[in-house]
Amino acid sequence: MIRKLKSNNVNLKWITDSPGAGKKAALLIPQYNEASQNNIYARLEYFKQLSTQIKADIDLIIIDDGSTDNSLDEIRSFLNSTPCDFTVASVYPNANKVGALYMTVLEIEHEFIILSDFDTDLDGFEFLSKELSRLGARADFMGGYFRMLPLADGGGVTLFQQVEYAMARSLYRFHRNEDSVPVMPGAGSCYKRNVLVRIFEDHSGLRSGEDRESTLIGLKNGFKTAYIKDVIALTRPPRTIRTLIKQRVRWNLGYLETIDKEKQFYKKQVAESTRIGLRFFIDMLTVILLILLPFALLTLISIAPNYFWISILAIYGTGLLWCLAVVVLVPEETMEFQRKRHLSVLIFPFYKILVEYMSWNLALSQFFSNKKNNHAG
Repeated sequence: MIRKLKSNNVNLKWITDSPGAGKKAALLIPQYNEASQNNIYARLEYFKQLSTQIKADIDLIIIDDGSTDNSLDEIRSFLNSTPCDFTVASVYPNANKVGALYMTVLEIEHEFIILSDFDTDLDGFEFLSKELSRLGARADFMGGYFRMLPLADGGGVTLFQQVEYAMARSLYRFHRNEDSVPVMPGAGSCYKRNVLVRIFEDHSGLRSGEDRESTLIGLKNGFKTAYIKDVIALTRPPRTIRTLIKQRVRWNLGYLETIDKEKQFYKKQVAESTRIGLRFFIDMLTVILLILLPFALLTLISIAPNYFWISILAIYGTGLLWCLAVVVLVPEETMEFQRKRHLSVLIFPFYKILVEYMSWNLALSQFFSNKKNNHAG
């Protein structure tokens, strides 16, 4: 990736003094055009308070990734109006997040790098020191991922995402024997710096699935992952079906781009029946069945209406049983929606099929369009 950054003349400049040596970890918060999207002052005030809480052990660094609005001016104005314990770096031009993180990591010397997003709240740092010691004691660990929770606003789309995130967290048990979770979320994870530098050197720099690709490169190099469940990343989820599908199109496109880049690694994992290989096989089988579902149902309703309704009930029942199994078997991962989880579980299969069908179709269309344009270029 360094060649791509050099060819684009990407540079880094410290707006404040760069963080000095001595602290074990650095928390990196990239931002791009946040002044035109959110209340940037409210978020800067949050990071001011957070940096004060963690300053004994962790440097908090906000990275402006070549914003084209007045975000950097707003950050400067905030710094001029109030003393802050966080530092600020400016990467320019825009480096698609991964490049901005890479440039910053090269400029600092902390043993651990914590990654999060500008719109994510973090809690539980008092437990992190012990976890970092655990990671540091094992040469084969690249880092760990935090407990991801969507902030609730009471809406139906948020309830769906609470169930969905709980489903995803429940699958951590599937990967526990190999310590091989396929995605360490960019909104809440921690890497050993020396491993992250190696990962970024091999990274494509593509934005859609940067966290999935980063994790996979680490796994490909023989490193393992750990679940840091006591550190919580509270992310702000989409509030409408439209914005949710848009988000999932980006995630699924990132998955496809990672598969395309690392196809040989995936083939090897499937052949060896590793947890990553089995998870990949199940994911792809699910996508194929999902894409074919409307055609199969249309065929059934035309030739065997009774089987059509049986199939609908079977699909819904399978989704419902999956939800109920998670609630019963992994109750610690469903606590955030206890009061409304009965309604959430009942509506989850409908939401899941709708969102996944739309987002995977759109992602596949965009992926093949990008491939065609790249070949044409």
